[in-house]
Amino acid sequence: MKEKKDLIRYAILCIVVLFLVIHYWDLAMAWIGTFLRATQPLLAGCIIAYILNLIMSFYERNLLKSPKMRFTLKRSASICLSIVTLVLILSLIVNMVLPELRSCIDVLLSSIPAAYNLVVDFLDQYPELTEQFPELFSTQINIQNVRNILEQFFSWLSSGVGASVFGYISSFFSVIINSFVSLIFAIYFLACKEWLGRQFNRLLDTYIQMPVIKKRFFYVMDTLNNSFHRFIVGQCTEAVILGTLCIIGMMIFRFPYAVMIGVLIGATALIPIFGAYIGGAVGFIMIVTVSPIKALFFVLFLVVLQQLEGQLIYPRVVGSSIGLPGILVFSAVTVGASLFGIAGVLLGIPLMAAAYQILKDDLRAREKPVKKEEA
Repeated sequence: MKEKKDLIRYAILCIVVLFLVIHYWDLAMAWIGTFLRATQPLLAGCIIAYILNLIMSFYERNLLKSPKMRFTLKRSASICLSIVTLVLILSLIVNMVLPELRSCIDVLLSSIPAAYNLVVDFLDQYPELTEQFPELFSTQINIQNVRNILEQFFSWLSSGVGASVFGYISSFFSVIINSFVSLIFAIYFLACKEWLGRQFNRLLDTYIQMPVIKKRFFYVMDTLNNSFHRFIVGQCTEAVILGTLCIIGMMIFRFPYAVMIGVLIGATALIPIFGAYIGGAVGFIMIVTVSPIKALFFVLFLVVLQQLEGQLIYPRVVGSSIGLPGILVFSAVTVGASLFGIAGVLLGIPLMAAAYQILKDDLRAREKPVKKEEA
């Protein structure tokens, strides 16, 4: 009887809160936006801690499992190793891609004047075309043109529009500071995650005295955790497969920068389904400095590879790892991207997987009594 009264009380409270949020929607959204901006470094720290915890748990289970090692030393060593591992992976990707990309951009920029003069020479042979754009093709690129461009740039920089550059600089330093705060919070979170779990359990035991609700809550949390864990592992596995296939295919067709572009595409493939095209755009810029024809064939190769990966590999690797059918994987990515952009793409699949697992378990539980009655 007491549990029924508590359930009615919680239901009435939820209805009242929902009514207030709907009635004061603009004010509620403003408060939520302020809260999210204020807690953004902490939320980012929670995400970093979740990712680092996957690596940290591996080290604690396999490398630091000596019973003689003190817990504080074991936890400190595993946190340091997880951070170093993540930094090394990111550094390896950056060091393999950025130098080659920078040299390709330099080659591309240095070839612009020659390409411009080549276009002008071509149009000189067809006066009827140059008459349509007399101002654009009447002069060659020379020192005077460069001087005029520089003067326009500095006048823009001194104007009110140029002041926005300083806003970008301040935003950059703000991102650096927030990232540092997020990392420190993630370290604290990992160091005392067991204590935080115990305190959270105390809160639930004190304020929610209904075993059914607590059991259901922990079940949902465990399902979400399993879905996100399997999604991250499956996404990393899929990225490695796609990057490897890209490297092998580019070597077979003798495309330049095969290893660098393959690594880049594998890294950007961490963004589900559409991420490889981001790496493909950078790869196109790198290859076009060597051969525009090969760059076009590379785009064709990447489109075919991405279609095969999206239709065959991704649903089976990621979909099977999280227990989600391929059609629901594609649906989650599409809807998530439409609603929240990249964040929706990353969160849509594990959230859909958790909802699918909860619904499937609930259906099984409801179908069992029906089958018993029929028997």
